[in-house]
Amino acid sequence: MNTRVTVAGLVLAVACGGSDAASRAPVQRAAAPSSDSAAKGNSAAPQAARIPRPDSLRALYVNAWAAGSHSRMRDLIAIADSTEINAFVIDVKESDTYLTYDSTGIALAKEIGADQRPGSKWLPALLDSLRAHRIYPIARIVVFKDRMLAQKKPELSIRNAAGGVWGDKDGKPWVNPYDRRVWDYNVAIAREALDMGFQEVQWDYVRFPDVTPAVRAGMVFPGANGKTRWDNIRDFILYSRRELARYGVPVSADIFGVMTNVEDDMGIGQLWEEVVRAADHLHPMVYPSHYRAGYYGFALPDANPYEVVRIALEDGVTRAGYVRGPNTRTAAIEPWLQAFTADYLHDGVTYDAGRLRAQIQATYDAGLKGWILWNPRSDFATYRAALRPERGGPSALERGGWRAPRWPVPHERLSRVILRREAARRRPATADSARGRAQ
Repeated sequence: MNTRVTVAGLVLAVACGGSDAASRAPVQRAAAPSSDSAAKGNSAAPQAARIPRPDSLRALYVNAWAAGSHSRMRDLIAIADSTEINAFVIDVKESDTYLTYDSTGIALAKEIGADQRPGSKWLPALLDSLRAHRIYPIARIVVFKDRMLAQKKPELSIRNAAGGVWGDKDGKPWVNPYDRRVWDYNVAIAREALDMGFQEVQWDYVRFPDVTPAVRAGMVFPGANGKTRWDNIRDFILYSRRELARYGVPVSADIFGVMTNVEDDMGIGQLWEEVVRAADHLHPMVYPSHYRAGYYGFALPDANPYEVVRIALEDGVTRAGYVRGPNTRTAAIEPWLQAFTADYLHDGVTYDAGRLRAQIQATYDAGLKGWILWNPRSDFATYRAALRPERGGPSALERGGWRAPRWPVPHERLSRVILRREAARRRPATADSARGRAQ
């Protein structure tokens, strides 16, 4: 049985009954906060209106323009109402600096014009509707890839050796990750999002620019004072958690997928062992299309979605276990999965529902429970058959005969961090055995 709810002129179907109580708990609806309350930083959404974070997060990415479209949101909410999807990751600030909403009280955002191209004029009403549909809302905020802030406030930008504003390969500037004013600006946006009714903050581009060592040598970071990139990224995440602690919500971070495997920070500050201890939830972007030819032993990683995601997450889970201890917590790992075809590769690989379900299965087989689907256009129609029904049971794909891959992870392909640690653990036993033979 369905009932219908109208929020700010938007009519959407509400699915009733048969819900997983842990992921779709009933909630009370709350009025959207006023712009005054957002400007003052008061928590406007009462605790009673909040939805418990799903024990197994199954989320869709919603870009700013989809969030602002009544018809697009009607379609996306319909997917959530009828499938296992229980959360949306919604753009609040993208890498072009613009805010998705049109009612900021942040003076700096107004000064640089970040409020001049809102993707949505009804975001608070949308959040009210998501609560009614028991969909958990997460605010995605791009941090350091902030073109307009760097242009309008060059004192906040990464500099070049000549003292000017540094630009990436596209000529676009980034803000300086070491500058606390940049940190505070993004935390202020997070506060507005939480006051509006979002229930979690997700930092994206929480890193330094991805450039070659030669390019990096010409970049200047005022205020670094010898602090490493990875310490700085870790400290930003920890700082944001402290600043937002009164809201009682998780603070999560997106990270390159390859970081689960490599030994260093690759120049971007995302050292796995540091980030995994800083965030509440960590989202490695393990898109198979983003791994170079030969990675993990696959000539074409894009054509091996199950295997690439499985081994990448095995790396991440194992290395997180090394960090975890009696006095050290680690983030819950919930990967971004590929729900798009990487046409730019021209490799002839098309991503369909089967390739998506293979990634989801790989996530479960690696011992994890949650995942987020990335499609830059927020168009998930192609992948709906891969999603299981809201009430449980197999997906349309599985009912049609799809079977989960079976692939034992080749131990020798795991991260060298893991292999080296295991070798070191074996060495004392080998030495003891040698001494025994000598006697």
